[in-house]
Amino acid sequence: MDKLMLGQRLSEARDLAGMTQESVACAVGLDRTAIVLLEKGERNLKVPELVQIAQVLGRPLSYFVEPPVPAAVSRRSAPHAAHDSTRALDAEIDQFASDLRGLMALALLEPVRRDESARVPRTHAEAESAAASFRGKAGLSSEPIADLGRLCERFGLHTFAAPLGESGPDGGCVAVDAEGGALGAAVINGHAGSGRRRMTLAHELGHWLFGDAYDTEASLDSEQMINSFSIHFLAPRAGITKVWSEHTEWPLRDRALAVGVAFRLSWSAAISQLRNVGLISHEERDRLSANEPRSGDYLRLGLSWSDELEARYLSPGFVAACLTGYSSSKLTESRVLELLRGMLTVDDLPAMDTSSMDGLRRSFEGHTGSGSDA
Repeated sequence: MDKLMLGQRLSEARDLAGMTQESVACAVGLDRTAIVLLEKGERNLKVPELVQIAQVLGRPLSYFVEPPVPAAVSRRSAPHAAHDSTRALDAEIDQFASDLRGLMALALLEPVRRDESARVPRTHAEAESAAASFRGKAGLSSEPIADLGRLCERFGLHTFAAPLGESGPDGGCVAVDAEGGALGAAVINGHAGSGRRRMTLAHELGHWLFGDAYDTEASLDSEQMINSFSIHFLAPRAGITKVWSEHTEWPLRDRALAVGVAFRLSWSAAISQLRNVGLISHEERDRLSANEPRSGDYLRLGLSWSDELEARYLSPGFVAACLTGYSSSKLTESRVLELLRGMLTVDDLPAMDTSSMDGLRRSFEGHTGSGSDA
């Protein structure tokens, strides 16, 4: 990475950390003018200085030295989100995408080939049909999706749930190209509500599957069509109709609660989908929307669900690749802990693969011997 790009990364990381140039300079034992020149790309940065600055700003070294990943597929932010929140999302996406690229370069993750014929649906009927098709490819019919993060990995989309604040941006994803294919890097707001997190990830999956960044015929309605795909993917017509019919003796609101819990939808998403498939009227949806449930309403009916995709969640395949890299000596201890973002401590890491270590040691011994002979 050139000095100008490095300086920009330093400036962005400092702003996101809420620090001034003066405070960073004091923390690493430099003059403020040195930080100013570094951010302008007018001063060379020594490795020990970069290590110190990275620690102070709470970023891994790779954030500053790896080139950014191009080809944005989706960036979603709440309309009321502050500028800093959106920048925080961008920073997390860039870092996660860079991490995926590194794991692919080490052959710890394999890229997939996206269906080049997939296009953003043009109608709600097409969106529902596409959702059913991709469910079928995943071996699902109309049942709820128990582990959305793991399912997304089957399509090549890896997920990180970042701590972006309750009012922060929803999420976004990028395509990480590699020889033989690509992987998707999705970052969602792990501080959002459970149903919203799932809906966001399903939306990013839609962007990844349809590759709308490459669809020259995609219209301004693409977001709406991908939203339609997302809700049908999470809660298909046949599935919610089945749950709805299982509770005919319950009041309408309680039946809607049962549907929301079964498919782990937010209240607004649950009642909107019930209206979409014709199980309730517009008027009933409006009445239900004005009467949002509390936790006790679900518990009164004996309903509960397990949250997923909370802040600091990482896709299981991504985690497995990191730990495989560590045990096989492809990743150092410090690097794997960076990649896992605080999920594990040193004491939690698996034992090293001794056969890999022995092979590496023999490799070095061989090089040493040939050098002596020369």
